[in-house]
Order: sequence, then structure tokens, then C-alpha cells
Amino acid sequence: MLFFSRSKILMIFGAVLIGLLLAIPNALPEKSRDALPNAFQRTINLGLDLQGGAHMLLEVDLSSILNQAIINERTAINDAFRRADDRPRTEFVRADNGTILARMRSKEDADKAMPILQELSQPIDPTQISSAKTTRVTRESDRNIRVTITDENIEFIRKQTIEKSIGVLRRRIDPNGNLELTLAPEGDKRILLQVPGAQNIDEIKDRINKSANLSFHLVNEKDSRNEQAMRIAMEPPHRVAAGDKYFPFSPTQGGGGLIVVERTRITGDCLKDSSGGPHPENNGAVVNFSFNVACATEFGRMTARNINKRFAVILDGEIITAPNIRSAITGGSGYIEGGFTLESARDLALLLNAGALPAKLTIVEERTVDPSLGADSIRAGKVASGIGLFGVFIFMWLSYGLRFGTIANMALATNIILIAAALSLFGSTLTLPGIAGIILTIGMAVDANVLIFERIREETYNGKTPINAIETGYKLSMAPILDANITTLIAAITLYFVGSGPVRGFAVTLAIGIVMSVFTAVVFARLLTATWLRGKRPKTLPI
Repeated sequence: MLFFSRSKILMIFGAVLIGLLLAIPNALPEKSRDALPNAFQRTINLGLDLQGGAHMLLEVDLSSILNQAIINERTAINDAFRRADDRPRTEFVRADNGTILARMRSKEDADKAMPILQELSQPIDPTQISSAKTTRVTRESDRNIRVTITDENIEFIRKQTIEKSIGVLRRRIDPNGNLELTLAPEGDKRILLQVPGAQNIDEIKDRINKSANLSFHLVNEKDSRNEQAMRIAMEPPHRVAAGDKYFPFSPTQGGGGLIVVERTRITGDCLKDSSGGPHPENNGAVVNFSFNVACATEFGRMTARNINKRFAVILDGEIITAPNIRSAITGGSGYIEGGFTLESARDLALLLNAGALPAKLTIVEERTVDPSLGADSIRAGKVASGIGLFGVFIFMWLSYGLRFGTIANMALATNIILIAAALSLFGSTLTLPGIAGIILTIGMAVDANVLIFERIREETYNGKTPINAIETGYKLSMAPILDANITTLIAAITLYFVGSGPVRGFAVTLAIGIVMSVFTAVVFARLLTATWLRGKRPKTLPI
């Protein structure tokens, strides 16, 4: 157990050396770090409580999503009735108190409609054999049929909305992936957002509040040119012909509005990529875009059939431009002009690339954490760590003598370096509870050395030679060391997966500290002990 081959020695010291190289950048100024190779420029990210930043609690407007689900279901029902070979006749299909009520003209029409509606009710998760259905169809009378969205589908929609909102927010606020955001569900309909080191809170709020719903619609030229039709459309409740909708121009376009064909297949989901750039013909700015293959084909067909007509580009309920179609646009790419500056064009492109939020988000709690508070916490953490480390060093020297105490302290110092290296390598975020985890690790890291040294001391008292005493001490201490650390590691892993936010920060540093302490105490310290033993060959052990 005390024999180390040359390859093992190289591997152990190589691991320690790499850890040292990964940990050093944390102690260097930024200019010195920039001169290092890219692999060794990573540092530990400081959490919100250490470097300050923005803390927000966002509430998702799920009611609008459920209303939209009702509208989509009603549209699907009408389409299914129209496509049916033996078409059932309806008096109306309308939303009714969170459900859909279909009143048929006769009992025979209701009989025809029932299998069509039941066929529309699909499994929520097609991959599961016994998945719940999306809707529940109930025959209320001879002519009335009610369609209700199931509770399971409502829960599925809620989870999907929260997950998509988190994904969109992450792409909007941190497009480069280097801000170490905290984005997590909070309860049933809230999202926790923390942005460490945030400098411009208003910019973050603007990105949250912008829906970025983009769509392309054909203009109803006849009604848009009719003064009476436009006057009626412009006044609430914006009465227009069935299938049309009124949209105002954005303020940059000078006011007014147009009546457009509401139905469209060209939406923001069609975008493959967008970017802000200079206008090809003047000094303005535009948003360049390209569609995916399916929408590029559809857009080409739409423009080919409507040459010399206009289409409106609508963003968040406002028309930002309404150009004439001069020829078929078949390349699947183009640009949007709408009085943009280069900065606003790039901001809009960023939002479009991130995607539209599935639901409106409301900031219900907002907090700005002062960086000075984090500086005080870091300073207190350094003092606590220094005192704890110094106290452990003194205790080990007093308890096990200069040689064995030094070996234990070298293992402890290496353990701290490796913790810093692991946090830097994985890009982990260090929070105040994380510092507490490191301080706790300092005390726990020497447990293994205490077990080993006490066993060696016991074997020495029993009359064994130094080599046999050390060999037996390391061998028989392995089981209790592993038992103690594995149980603590299980607790740390449980904290990580069950907890959130600061609890996870504590769990991460604790788990890394446990793994590194076993390596430094059982492997690295044993190598140091074996090296000293071979070099000095003592007759008695100074322990």
C-alpha cells in the first residue's frame, strides 16, 4: 500500500500541478489573466450575494395561455367540421366560461359531431401508453356538446409555459452564456431571476417586458382605403369584417393604422436567424432575417400571388412597416425597415433570435444588491477561512508532531487549491453559503488524516515497525474514511437536487471538498508519507 510506481507518482503530482494552474488565475489581476492560455483563464464566478446585481421575481400570466388554448381548440373544431366528409351543421361553436360549447342544428348533427370531437382529443404525451387526453368531450343534451381542456393538459401547458419562458429569458438576457444567471421556477407560476454583477437594471427589464411577437400579414387594401371602414376600425372595439383585424402603426411610422388579414402562417417562429445592420440603400438601419425552409416556401408563394399588394410586418401589436410586394420573394431572406437606429435594430434582432415569450411576465418583486455588501461578505469569509485554517494547522502540529502534522497540513492546503481549481474549471458560482461550505470542508478535511494517524499511533504502541504501522494504519482506516465521506456526499447530492439557489451553492462546494479531501488525505498524503519513509527509514515514528 506504500508502494507507488513512477507512473502513479507522475499522475498524482500532475493532477496537483494542473489544479494549481487552474486555481492561480483567481489570485491574479485581470490583465495578467488575459496573458494566460484560454484553458487557464477561467475563474470562480461570484454569486449575487458576493458581487451584487439584480434579483427579480416574475409572475407568468397563465390565464392568457389558457385562453389562447381555448381559441386554438375552437379553431381546430371548426376546421375539423369543415373537412368532414359528412359535415355536421352547427348553430355556433363558441368559448363559454373557460370551455367550448358547440350547439348543433339537430340531434343527427350532434351524433355526427361526437366522433369528430373525440378524435380531436389526443394524448398529451404520445410516448406514454396511458397518457391523459388533451380534452374531455361531454354530450349535454341532444344538440349541445361541451369540450373541456383536462386538468392534466392544463398542468402540462403550465409546465411548458414556464420552461419556455425560462429558455427565452436566458437567451435574451445572456445571449453569450457568460453571466451565470439564476433562472428557476418558483412555485406554480413564478420564475426567480438573479443576474450577478448586473449594471443596467432598466435594460434587463426592457428585455423582459418586450414580447417580440412578430408576424407578416397581407393588407386588406379595399377596407384600408375605405374611410368609413377605417374610422369604425380605429375606434374601440375595432369592428372589422370577419377574418380581418385592425393594427395601428408604431409611433415611428407617424400614427394611423391598417386592416389586415388576421390569419397568417408567417410568424416569429419561422425565423432561422436575424441580425441588425446598415440599410443597403440609405443611412438608416434594418433587421436582416432569414426563414426556415418551410416558411421560406410559404412566404414565396404568398408574395408570388400578391404582387403589387402590401403586406404588414407586425411586432407586438404594432405595424412597423408595410411595403409593397414588387416581385416574388423566394430566397427566404430579406430585411425589415422601420425607422431603426443601428442599436435598436440589433436589440430587436436579439429579441427575435431569442424567440417570443409564450406569456406576459410581470415583475412582482425587484431588488438590487449592492456590491459593497458582497465585498464585506468576501472579506469576512477570508478572515473566517484564514482563522479556521490557521487553527487546524496548529492543532495538527500539536497533536501529531512536526513531520506528520506538516504532511496533514500540506494535504489540507492542496485540498483547498483543488477545490478552487474545480470551481474554476466547472465555471461554478460561489455564493456566501458556498464560502460556508469551504470553511466547513477545512474542518472536515483533516478527519481522514486524524483517523489514519490515530490508527498508526495505535499500531506503533502495539510494537509494530514503522513501515508495518503506517501500512496497517492506511489500510485499516480506508473503510471508515469511505463510510464517513460517502454518507456526507450523499447528503450534499440530496441538498443539490432538492434545494435551490444558495442551498445548491453550499452543496456544490461541500461535495467538491469531500471528494478532494479523500484524494489529498488517502492518496496525496500517503505519497508524501511513503516518500519520507523511504528517504529517512526511521527506527521509531515521531507521532
